Amino acid sequence: MRQIVSFVRLLVMIIFCLFFSPAWVQAVEQADGGKNKEPSVIQSSLQLKLSGYAQMQGVWQNDPGDTFSIRRARLSLGGQLLKSLKFKLQFDFTKSPALLDALAEVILRHEINLRVGQFLVPFSLENITSTSDLQTINRSLTVEKLAPGRDIGASGRDIGVAAFGSCSIFNYTFGLLNGSGLNKADNNDHKDFAGRLLAHPLKTLSLGFSIYKGRLTSGDNPAQLVRNRYGLELAFNYQHFGLQAEFIQATDDRIKKQGWYALAIYDLISQKLQLVARLETIDLDRNQPAQKTTVYTAGVNWFITSRSKLQANYEYHQIESEPDHQAALVLLQVGF
Repeated sequence: MRQIVSFVRLLVMIIFCLFFSPAWVQAVEQADGGKNKEPSVIQSSLQLKLSGYAQMQGVWQNDPGDTFSIRRARLSLGGQLLKSLKFKLQFDFTKSPALLDALAEVILRHEINLRVGQFLVPFSLENITSTSDLQTINRSLTVEKLAPGRDIGASGRDIGVAAFGSCSIFNYTFGLLNGSGLNKADNNDHKDFAGRLLAHPLKTLSLGFSIYKGRLTSGDNPAQLVRNRYGLELAFNYQHFGLQAEFIQATDDRIKKQGWYALAIYDLISQKLQLVARLETIDLDRNQPAQKTTVYTAGVNWFITSRSKLQANYEYHQIESEPDHQAALVLLQVGF
């Protein structure tokens, strides 16, 4: 019942934005031939943006499980309520539906601004990159398994407050979070700290460092287990070539984990046809043997529009303790 109410509220909001936005009012007046010269009774001066995308995917693999699926169907509404106040709402309708983002930002100055609500955890470049903007169909296992918010199946998001801004060649985001994940209250009295610092020594180069210091409560056990992460990142873009790499080290209680990936991009046709290749390695328990997985990914992206694209990937997984796994994936994204 609560999901139905949320869906109805979202539809009402969308209808309101469409029918009472200035663009709609102007279109109605033009269709009327300009006969009605009196000002409209209802007008909106809010700067609102409605966007969304849907992803249809096909998977063929050497293990059982070949399938077609609707991977994501997301709708986002954002805008500027005041000169210094912004907001964003995002839903995913493949999750019944699920509220992904619900945040407000207070814009003070370049050096410091505030963000409150539910948002992406400020950790790792790939973690905070929208799914619609990924160069590969799947995120790297390193980010999917180790980045805070994704390691607990929360789409990289959490509830809390953060400060962000820029100064000289540096950008930063630091926040305090529940640590429980998507749409969940804190399950202990400890607030987790997350931070990401980015430097731009060159226009084509960015270097970053991320940190996460948290506590995890598991089941009925009241003990607060250590949940720490450290990350390094690099992004380089020059003409048709791009390179992106990350390293993440994690500690969950006494279990040590780490992983890295390197992604290369080459534009055959600018903003139209793109080749991608990625190599990654992840070890989910460094104290145990045969826990390492290496994944090779090769793919091609064809951009229909800036928000719509067709992607094809081939993945080869070498798993030390299991047979190798292969998969071919095709994804069509339609967005606006």
